[in-house]
Formats: sequence, structure tokens, C-alpha cells
Amino acid sequence: MSNQKYNNTEEEIESRLALFEGIIIGIYGNWLVSLIQMISFLSPLIILQSILTIISLSSLIALLAIGVFGSQLESHIEVVALSCGHFLPICSTLIIERLLIKDAFFLMIGGILFIMIYYAEFKRVKNKKTKKP
Repeated sequence: MSNQKYNNTEEEIESRLALFEGIIIGIYGNWLVSLIQMISFLSPLIILQSILTIISLSSLIALLAIGVFGSQLESHIEVVALSCGHFLPICSTLIIERLLIKDAFFLMIGGILFIMIYYAEFKRVKNKKTKKP
């Protein structure tokens, strides 16, 4: 083995970051499908559960759309609001199902995946902002 340094160009780093984010999004998507399958939608509050689930998924799609199509975040408030709009309705739905405490470890895994997506997106946007004149 040689002791050569790896000189990664900014394009290679950005490409690897996009690949990493894509893989994590795929894992998070599978996690989210498993989470939604846990919800029975049989309680008397089925309409509320459905609305909360739709709000959560819409917020996630909007958050990813900002990163993919926007490439500029005017403020972090939008990202925080959409992140809360994704996380809080899902937790509320699980509280209705009485699954929040029981599946805390499962939720923690999802939270870690979501933070990884958020961090990768933040780095990508930050890199694009610094490249602009």
C-alpha cells in the first residue's frame, strides 16, 4: 500500500454526498413505510390519524423538494418548520395508537436517519451557496 493522499475535488465530494444522501433517503423511506404500517387506522380518530399522516408526508416531500429544486434556503426557519411538520404529526399519530413509548428505539433510528438526510442536504446547499459569486 502506498501512502498517497486522496485529493478529492469539490465535484467528487458533492457527487459522493449526493450518493450518500440518496442511500439514506432510500433507507429512511423503507423505515417510514414500516412506521406507517404500524398505524392501524382503526381508532375512532381515523380521520385525524389520516390527516396527520398526510401532513407529515407532505412536509417531508416539501423538505426534500427544497433541497432538490430550490438549492437555496432563504432561511433555516423553513427547514425547521417543515422538519417539525414531518416529525410532530407522526408522533401524534403514534400517541393516538399508544405506540410512542413502546417503539421508542424504532423512532430513534428514524430520527437519526432523518438528521443524516438533513445534514447532507444542509452541506450540499452550503456548498452551492459558497460557489456562487
